[in-house]
Amino acid sequence: MTVPVTNPRIGLLICDVPADTIQEKHGDYERIFGTFLEEALKPINQTTFTLDPFDVRAQVYPNADEYDAILITGSKLTAHEYDQPGNEWMKKLIEYVRFVATEKPLVKIFGICFGHQIIALAMGGTCVRNTRFEVSATKLQLTELGKKVYGVDSGILNIHLMNRDHVPTKPPSFHILSSSNLSPVHGMVLFSQSDSSEESPPLNFRLTDIHILTSQGHPEFTESIMRILIHMRQQLLGPELAHDGEYRAGNQNDGVAVIGKAIWGVMGVE
Repeated sequence: MTVPVTNPRIGLLICDVPADTIQEKHGDYERIFGTFLEEALKPINQTTFTLDPFDVRAQVYPNADEYDAILITGSKLTAHEYDQPGNEWMKKLIEYVRFVATEKPLVKIFGICFGHQIIALAMGGTCVRNTRFEVSATKLQLTELGKKVYGVDSGILNIHLMNRDHVPTKPPSFHILSSSNLSPVHGMVLFSQSDSSEESPPLNFRLTDIHILTSQGHPEFTESIMRILIHMRQQLLGPELAHDGEYRAGNQNDGVAVIGKAIWGVMGVE
C-alpha cells in the first residue's frame, strides 16, 4: 500500500496550448488544472500542493524521483498518429509514461483525454478514431469498480467530453471504470502490482492502492470552456451535434466533486 503524502508535488505534462479565447478567460493549462485541483481540495483538509508545468512537445520532462504524481493533459492532436513525421514528441511521451509506470511504482500517473489515450498506448492498449465526436456534458455508465473508486452509488458519472478518438481496448491488468454508448473504455485504473491481478481488481482496496487513473472526459472543463470549444468547432462538429452540445453544456458536471476528489484520494489526500 502506498504511503499517503503531504504537500504533494505534481508534474503537469502539457501536450497542447488552449485556444486564445480560452486563455483570455481561463488561463493556460497550468492555471486551468491548478484551479481544478484547488477546487477539488476545498472540501478536504489539505491546502498545499505544487504543480510544475513541463512542455513535453519540446521534450521537457520532470525527474520522476522528484514528484509524487504526473498528470498528462488533453490535446487537439491525435495520439495514435505518434509514429507520423512531426510527432516524435508523442513517441517520447509514450516511452516516458511506460518508464514511469514500470520503474517508478510510487509515482502516481493520471491521464486526461489525450493523456488517457497515451497511457493506453504506452501500456499495451489501443487508440483509434471513433465513429463521431463525443461532446459536452454526458452521462457515463460506471462499472461496479467505477462506483467504488468514485464513490457514486447511482452508477452514473456526469462529465464534459470533447473527443473523436477513443480507447477500444484497455491495456493488460487495467480495469475499466466507465463507458459510453460509443466508447467502451472511458476511464480505467491500474492497481499496484501486489494489490491486483489481470483478471479482477482487489475486493478491498484503498484509493492509494491505485497506481494509474485515467479519464477520457475532461474533469478540468467548466461550462464556459465547453461553450467556447463548441463555438470554435461548430463546422467540425456539424450543426446538429454542436446544437445538442450547447444544449447540454450546463448540465451536471462531476469533474471537480467526483474525479478531482478521486485524484486526491489516489495521492492519499482525503
